[in-house]
Amino acid sequence: METLNEIDHLQSSGFGRPLPRHGLHLLHWFSHEYVTFNNDSEMVTVRNPKKKAFGCHRFFANQLLPEQELPCYEVGNLKAPGSENLPDYVIQNHTGHNDDSNIDRIIISLQSDRVLDRIYVTQHDHHRGAFDPKRTYRISKGLVSIIRNLELDELLEQTGYFLPCPPSIDTLNEMRHLQSSGFGRPLPRHGLHLLHWFSHEYVTFNNDSEMVTVRNPKKKAFGFHRFHDNIEEHDGQRNQLLPDQDLPYYEVGNLNAPGSKNLPRYVSENHAGHNNDSNIDRIIISLQSHLVLDRIYVTQHDHHRGAFDPQRTYRISKGLISIIRNLDLDELLEETGYS
Repeated sequence: METLNEIDHLQSSGFGRPLPRHGLHLLHWFSHEYVTFNNDSEMVTVRNPKKKAFGCHRFFANQLLPEQELPCYEVGNLKAPGSENLPDYVIQNHTGHNDDSNIDRIIISLQSDRVLDRIYVTQHDHHRGAFDPKRTYRISKGLVSIIRNLELDELLEQTGYFLPCPPSIDTLNEMRHLQSSGFGRPLPRHGLHLLHWFSHEYVTFNNDSEMVTVRNPKKKAFGFHRFHDNIEEHDGQRNQLLPDQDLPYYEVGNLNAPGSKNLPRYVSENHAGHNNDSNIDRIIISLQSHLVLDRIYVTQHDHHRGAFDPQRTYRISKGLISIIRNLDLDELLEETGYS
């Protein structure tokens, strides 16, 4: 697990940003108002988290954090009893819905006499109903001390709170990577079926051993259409999903799109026809000239936000496509744990 020691580290982690997230505001409150130093220069909490003030409550790690004997406590859930006593600047952007305005948390472990042992920040994934280990970081006490010397506006400015987060996208190279990403599963999701079709029927190799598409996505067969980034969020914030480049992006997988009825039945058979998980998965590609594939991404749509989820967006290597081309659909589903 990465430890954030400086403001630059906090900025690059993306924790608590952009709007309407509240994690940076929470971390500022925590650093300024919830911790102090005792006579031995140890960092201590000003309140016992057992008392559940400010929405603090026990946290049971469930393999999210390193094992240790000390108790852990969580704060930041704006729906927890007591959270209404957090300052207005922490809760002001909370919409009351399951969206990004309430995903950030601070988790601490305590020694005796309220002495802080470790500090973590993380974020909740509403789709999985759990915290995201890939977005969990340890916060050094040195960083907390730095934040104690910053006004809230300075912290937000130095971390780029009002700027879109730059995309940081993991590349899936092997079947175990695809399995651990959770893409396309469980039922009734269709992403793995879509990826099998794409690998077996929509791409091939030319005489130069380059991976190419068998149809021009401009023709909109199978529901392909242009993908334009910088998606407008519900709160007016524009977030960038994919890296900037000069090549066009094309999207496939929306089972309500014109032409999608020509996808094989095994791709669409679980589609319920309404906004549930049976139609959230997409493949996005960028193309060079002569239909040569440049990049391949998979992502999923978040109906709550009305946009694609950058934290569930992955680049797919051409090597992984080649592996999938050697698998039957049943083998792909079995190896990825689809059920």
